[in-house]
Formats: sequence, C-alpha cells, structure tokens
Amino acid sequence: MGTPEIQERLRRIYAAIDFALEPDLSKLPPRVISTKQVKGVFQDFSGGQSKEDLSNLAYTIIHNIANLQNYLQRWAVHNGHDKAQVDDTVNKSAELKIIKDLSNNDKHGYPPRGNGHSGKAPRLQYIIRVLMLTTPPKKGEGVTVGIDLSGNTKVTGSGSATAVVTGDVVDKSGEPIGDLYKISMKAVEAWENLIRNFGIIL
Repeated sequence: MGTPEIQERLRRIYAAIDFALEPDLSKLPPRVISTKQVKGVFQDFSGGQSKEDLSNLAYTIIHNIANLQNYLQRWAVHNGHDKAQVDDTVNKSAELKIIKDLSNNDKHGYPPRGNGHSGKAPRLQYIIRVLMLTTPPKKGEGVTVGIDLSGNTKVTGSGSATAVVTGDVVDKSGEPIGDLYKISMKAVEAWENLIRNFGIIL
C-alpha cells in the first residue's frame, strides 16, 4: 500500500465528481414548447437522465469519499504514520462526518444509530442536476446564461456555467444542513490536507 495507491483513490473521487459535472450545456438541451397558443422552453438540466441515474451519480461520490477512511487507516499503519490522524481528520470535519452518515444510510438504512457520526441524522433528498454559475474572484466580474426560443443556450461574461448533480442534505427534523456538492468538495479538501500532512504530493 504505497503512495501511488493513495493518489489513485483520490483520482477515483475526482473522476466520480467530474462524471457528475457537465460543462457543455449543448449536451443538455431544453425542451422547446411551440404551439399556436404558447411558445417557450423548459430546462431541468437532467440531460434525459432518470432520478435513479442521478441518484447513482450522487452516491458514487458519497461512497468514494466515505470509503477512503478505512483505506487511509491501513495505509498509515503500513507506512509509519499514526492512524489516529485519520479519525482525527474525520472528527474535525463536519462535512466528512455528514458524508459518512449519508454513505451508511445507503448501506444500512435510515435512521442511523445515535444520530450518526455527525449527530444530526442527516439524509439526502431532492437529488437533481442544477446549473452552477462561477465567476473569477474579482469585483465586477459576472456570468449570464440565456436560452432562446429555439433552445439554444448561450453563456456570456467572464465566468462559467456547469451543470452539477447535487441534492439537499437535511437533518432528522428536515431542517437544511447544506448542498451535497459543496459538502462533498469540503470533505475532499479535508482528505487532501491529511494526505499532504502524510508527505504525499498530490
């Protein structure tokens, strides 16, 4: 269990996230409505994928992130590191604890025992693909997305538009915790920081 295996596991996580992203909006054409009474477009960014397809994409990301904990523990033992650092990373990351809970929900059912690692008994609902707009971190920068009545999508400005699979993470009372995509990215960041602390170049 050497450094290449750790890097490969991270690449699998990145690949799962990338597969849930679609930067080419021409691949996600809207439905054009054209009758004598009305003209319009309807866009849900699903790209024709079913609810089950989108759910599989979301849970592939969740499981890949969650399953890295046990792998890193074994790697630490075999490579002269304290495996307690792995658990410490999870304990200090609200996002990693939520991801572990969501993974366990999918494997074992809901609700989790003792409200799970996060203590919030989180669950994932409304898994969809939405449009994510990003701009450079500079004042005055912006991005707009327009769809004409022919169904053509045009992105203008200095930013970018990407369709991303995500969902609402809520607690046991149904109160919002956060957005799955953002939670996942923060969880990956926590693993990356630990791996760098182990002296592995990413």
